[in-house]
Amino acid sequence: TSTRVYRKVWKMLNSIWSFLLLFAIVKCCVIFDESAYSSIHSRNTREINTNCGPNDTIPPNRVNTTEQLRIVRKEMESANITILIVPLDEVGRLLWVSGFSGSNGQAAITQEEARLWTDGRYFIQAADQLDCNWEMMKIGTDDSLEKWISQAGAGNIAGADPNIVGAGDWLDWEKVLEEGGVELVTVDNLIDNVWTEDNGRPTPEFKEIVIHEMEFAGEDWEEKINRVRENLVENKFFGMIVTELDEIAWLFNLRGEGKSHREGLYHSPTFQSMSIVTSQEILLWVHPSKVSEELTNHLNRPDCQSKHTCVTIKNIETSLQDISYWVHEQDSLETLLVTKPSNYLSGANYAVYKTIPEAYRALGDSPILDMKAIKNEVETAGMVEAHIRDAVALCDWAAMMEEQLEVLGAENWTEISAADRLAEYREEQPDNKGLSFGTISAFGPNGAIIHYSPTPDTDAKITRSSMFMVDSGGQYLDGTTDVTRTFHYGEPTEEQVERYTDVLMGAIELARIIVPEGTQDTAVDLATRQFLFNKGLDYRHGTGHGIGAYLEVHEGPILVRMKNSKHGSFKVGMFFSDEPGYYKEGDYGLRLETILRVTEFEVDGEEYGKFVKFEPVTLVPFEPKLINFEMMSPEQIEWYNNYNKLTIEKVGSRLLEAGKQTAYNWVEARTQFVSPRESYVFKKWL
Repeated sequence: TSTRVYRKVWKMLNSIWSFLLLFAIVKCCVIFDESAYSSIHSRNTREINTNCGPNDTIPPNRVNTTEQLRIVRKEMESANITILIVPLDEVGRLLWVSGFSGSNGQAAITQEEARLWTDGRYFIQAADQLDCNWEMMKIGTDDSLEKWISQAGAGNIAGADPNIVGAGDWLDWEKVLEEGGVELVTVDNLIDNVWTEDNGRPTPEFKEIVIHEMEFAGEDWEEKINRVRENLVENKFFGMIVTELDEIAWLFNLRGEGKSHREGLYHSPTFQSMSIVTSQEILLWVHPSKVSEELTNHLNRPDCQSKHTCVTIKNIETSLQDISYWVHEQDSLETLLVTKPSNYLSGANYAVYKTIPEAYRALGDSPILDMKAIKNEVETAGMVEAHIRDAVALCDWAAMMEEQLEVLGAENWTEISAADRLAEYREEQPDNKGLSFGTISAFGPNGAIIHYSPTPDTDAKITRSSMFMVDSGGQYLDGTTDVTRTFHYGEPTEEQVERYTDVLMGAIELARIIVPEGTQDTAVDLATRQFLFNKGLDYRHGTGHGIGAYLEVHEGPILVRMKNSKHGSFKVGMFFSDEPGYYKEGDYGLRLETILRVTEFEVDGEEYGKFVKFEPVTLVPFEPKLINFEMMSPEQIEWYNNYNKLTIEKVGSRLLEAGKQTAYNWVEARTQFVSPRESYVFKKWL
């Protein structure tokens, strides 16, 4: 009997032990998931709703969207749709309905829910800005927008404005939604029905169209048209519809100047337009009020008839009707190229795509994408020169800020006042045309918000207690700039120095790389992130983007990011950013961004083809007191010294010429030679 009791007890204990073991394994798995998908750098999908109680603190930049959602949902009922898709657009519809001001986002609204998708740059920002009517969805972690909508169930109808959704995205959505039994339909823009000038919508305002002179463009627009035509013939296209604004500006040597109600985060010298290019014909749609005699003459030179380069200018407001009429008037129409999405661009919208009969349309890559990205000799020289002048402005400003805070002990500087003053320094430079994007001026904890933009409600005072990250850029007739440097006006912590050095080493390693020409951009990202990876750290944004020549500050096809599905390839003449960072939520953020130029690397023979190297054109010193040189390799210190030598030669000389001795002293103090013997290699091994 005692034996039977013993066996029963033993069996029960085994069962309990098995249960506890299983529980421990499950618990470990949960902990692993949390560490993988919810680090201190991000927030859980529903975490934004935890500060919705009556005693919780509401972030100062949060927007109450209750009324917006109420009237939009009423419009949805009238339109007979159960789900409304709201993509990001230049006018600000997504911002109005959600309160989210980031540069990447899209939303889905039902009668019961409202969800917004964004990427890692904006997790913290979205968590603050979205009110408790919304849930944030993390791109790359949570279900995609189309996947989430497809789960709504058969019988649901999703609607979107085809004029602001790329054709490639629409077709992808349609396929996924169809699998879930959800219908995707075109609707008029429902937000336009309820968001008017009476409740805050900006008054329509359009930029002037000006000629981008040859001294800056370096190539006649007719020659560019010929190159495009040759590419179309080679790929057996009758013609193409050009819908990307920067491609039109580049193609016709035109730029947009002045103010526009369509201005978003980025300040681009483009203008609302569309074009068709065939072997015999060119059509351009713009706002008629912006067509000057000078523009007409620029696009219709005396010999244009014989070259088939006369441009028919039409009203942008009737572009879809005009395209439909033009298509049906063609006697021998063949396939038209309609551009698909690329990095930073959505491609032709679905409304344009649907206007072309199915038999005569094909989605494909725009040939202008690479043509524009590969700068000619004049554009290259302009980009280099624009970056030197921009560095003069930034170094002059940085010297002033340091004197104010470290020497004079000023206590009245804030993120906004510092950014405004920097803009004034840039305006003093020749051929400046304003900013290339809204300055990211972020002190302390605000720096951990990757694309933070200060507002009167969040405007932090700059002190000597933490790091100050400034991501800024200018537009110049000869180039576009984008530079990030991180400052500290007091005594940094050991951790801050270590993280800054990790980021700097990554930036240097990318700049030092030599690769075969045509290497994909995704292949080099590991070089930059490796030092953070070695410590289980990372940053939630791409490492680099292409940049235009007095055009878009984010330009394809280059996007240096390991998980990027749209690959670009490095080619001589391209410019791109090198911008690793680190962000500790609630504490500080840092980023170091330098624009690199892709140049030829000379080798003996071409057995393995041509090789390229990267040369820095941003010449703004790094901060020595934030660098632990013992962590760096001798090769990294050598690159650092060469960079400093170039900076003092190119920028320091300009500062002296301008009589800016204080700024020169600031640059000189940060470009002192550092012995490679400071490296850990010598300290530890030799």
